[in-house]
Amino acid sequence: MDYQFVLLAFTSLFAIINPVGLVPIYVALTSQYTHEEKLKIIKKTTMATLLILVTFALMGKYILLFFGISIQAFSIAGGILLFTISLDMLHGKISGVRHSKTEQEAATELDDIAVIPLAMPLLAGPGAITSVIVLMTKAQGYNDKLAVLLAIFLCVIAAHVTLKSSEKIEDRLSPIGIKIMTRMMGLILAAISVQMMLGGIKEIFF
Repeated sequence: MDYQFVLLAFTSLFAIINPVGLVPIYVALTSQYTHEEKLKIIKKTTMATLLILVTFALMGKYILLFFGISIQAFSIAGGILLFTISLDMLHGKISGVRHSKTEQEAATELDDIAVIPLAMPLLAGPGAITSVIVLMTKAQGYNDKLAVLLAIFLCVIAAHVTLKSSEKIEDRLSPIGIKIMTRMMGLILAAISVQMMLGGIKEIFF
């Protein structure tokens, strides 16, 4: 297995999922629940996120073929999408592409917030879905495809651990600390998105 490819896939996904930046929203949405209920929400959220990302990783290519979309066009469009998200992250904000204020307000009225909005669109949002599809199409052979699936699993585990430690993380980082972390992830994501766009353009013209 190409561990360098695993690292690339993990870095790409972790930057866009950004579970640390999700902590304030998670804490706000689950403030009325008991500790045991929060653990159930976290478990269901991470399982739903894993299912969504693995499904798109395995079936995304065929979805593109069904709609007649080339991977080059999807790569460029995905890069643009990731870049817009990274700009919001660089300003210390959760991108509106992933989660709108209206959705957050409506979520407080739902009995089950684990799948919507926590799993989708906050963790397994359009940016993360775009990333796994592009990574799987660029994977060379079964080893690289397994590397992408491993990266998805590692990111979901990281998200699970982060949400489980959300109260401690929020206390230690403070709102300023979380914004700094979000900006750092935004910078990494911006570089990844530019590389994704350049790769699509290169495959079209060269």
